[in-house]
Amino acid sequence: MEAFRLNSRVIEDEKEYLIQTVNDANQGVIKTSLFADGEFLDAEILPHSERMSEDQVLNMVKTAHGEKKSELEYLLKSFREVIQNGTPEMMYQLGSALYYRRMYPEAARLFRSASKIKGDFHEAWFYLSQTELALKNAEEAIQAGSRAVELRPNFADYRNNLGEAYLASKLCRDAVREFNEAIKSNVYYADAYFNLGVTYVLNAINKEDYEMADDYAVRTRDLLNKASLIYPFYKTSDFNAALTALANDDPASAHSMLTRVREDIKEKHRLEKASYIHRFLMSTDWINKENIDDRISILEREIDKNPGYVDLYYDMAVCQLHRAKFGWEEAIDSFMQALNINPELKKAQRALDLARDQFLKIADSIVDITSRKS
Repeated sequence: MEAFRLNSRVIEDEKEYLIQTVNDANQGVIKTSLFADGEFLDAEILPHSERMSEDQVLNMVKTAHGEKKSELEYLLKSFREVIQNGTPEMMYQLGSALYYRRMYPEAARLFRSASKIKGDFHEAWFYLSQTELALKNAEEAIQAGSRAVELRPNFADYRNNLGEAYLASKLCRDAVREFNEAIKSNVYYADAYFNLGVTYVLNAINKEDYEMADDYAVRTRDLLNKASLIYPFYKTSDFNAALTALANDDPASAHSMLTRVREDIKEKHRLEKASYIHRFLMSTDWINKENIDDRISILEREIDKNPGYVDLYYDMAVCQLHRAKFGWEEAIDSFMQALNINPELKKAQRALDLARDQFLKIADSIVDITSRKS
């Protein structure tokens, strides 16, 4: 089969974005990649059947490419509009979408703007910290993460993130404190156990705290095993090699491999959460039933990990309202289909009238709930 390749360039504020879509006949996939100034940002892979003709594959390549280009243009357009006229909530929603698309400079600007306008916006501070960490700005990540923890000291994710910021600055004692606080808030927090183990290994290398360096290998193996029991995806070849390095008292090799494991897990999480774009689209005319179902699945997993995170339940409630709205729309369509077949069916006409009335009330309620600032 012929190899197809499409390239498109989008220029925004002197930054050049490249969208590249290719089909890999050997693997039977279509891959659409996004680059910013030559740096890889993101990729989406779409499998296709071996039985498809070249014309069908070409159409899939064109469709995938067009959708990616449209999404990028939409996000950049939204970025301009939200920076100029958006509320802190809109800045946060769009920032989340851009963060999971690796568009970190744009995401950081939105989170900074949101937290500047609304100083107690803890979610914005949390995401700003994560974004600064992704940009390798550890000091800024500590500042933003500390503010998020100050506002919500019992949120395990906030504590774990702040610990990672301290870890990036090689401040092991501070990192240990935060990871332990995360575990106190959620004893099943695999990432916090894993990060705590990485911290003991780093301290064994840097010798910031000599007492903490005692029996570091034993403590680290225990923490890593807890993490892998809770989240088996940690158990990779690098994970096992790190355990061997610990047994051989080789903290440098163990740290290198554990860092690689953590980055691989982070990438896995990023890919899972990339549909956070739907959280922003929920406020636009792009929202659809599939978006809502995907978002609910993500929230269910997040609630399992952070059962005390009240905002997750709020987001879930809003999504369920949107899903209910789609259900009423589908019911209205079905009543209309019934009347198209039999216009004299009085019970269908009565049901349609009542359903339309109720749908308008539900739609108004959703707009009212989602537009509130607090």
